[in-house]
Amino acid sequence: MPKQDAILSHKYFYHFLILIVALVLVNQIITLKVYSTLIPRNVQTVDLKNLNIKIDGKTAVGPVLLSEGEKPVISGYRTRIKSMPSISELQLKPSTGDSVQDMINNLIPTGTPFYGEEAKVSFDDPLESLQTWSNHERSIKLTDEEQQRWNKIVNSFTCDYCCGSPSNPTIITRCGCAHAASWRGIAKWFIKYHPEYSDAEIFGEMTRWKTLFYPGPTIQRISVESQNIVGA
Repeated sequence: MPKQDAILSHKYFYHFLILIVALVLVNQIITLKVYSTLIPRNVQTVDLKNLNIKIDGKTAVGPVLLSEGEKPVISGYRTRIKSMPSISELQLKPSTGDSVQDMINNLIPTGTPFYGEEAKVSFDDPLESLQTWSNHERSIKLTDEEQQRWNKIVNSFTCDYCCGSPSNPTIITRCGCAHAASWRGIAKWFIKYHPEYSDAEIFGEMTRWKTLFYPGPTIQRISVESQNIVGA
């Protein structure tokens, strides 16, 4: 191949590679923006007592893998909605009388958590925070002991709305989406820089960010499960 043709060939290859990367990034942005608009408004009144969960400033709510012998609320699902301790604390908003709106107001985080400046993240900037957490996942190096703790947490956490589904959730160590990378990054960051928090609290904080990344699907899932539409 003539030298000039080889240069052109490499040039086109790099342009193609840049285009593919750009398309992947755009897809992630579009996906996040689309999901952020899918807050359900056509569900019935939600009775959280049916799920034995609570909403308070220190509690995150989201899907968790079924434990051995545990039955799903919805037939065929491999996760069920549970409440769990988190690290950040949300300021609860007064009840509106609308149970769905109250969930939106008090489960989808806003503002900047107390660790936001240190980690360079904010609930008010989910797209930039998504990338930042992913960067932490790539850059943070753990000791063998820290790695064991990280493995335990992330191998219990699922991707339920992008690369997985409630009936076939994907463990985030086997998921290639940007959201999974960000959740792995959250776990790494807290284990490395704030090991005083328990595994359960780190798991809960990852769930807090999952709710931010997937507000519509999360509220919809809680609503459907609370009504037990499909059957227990």
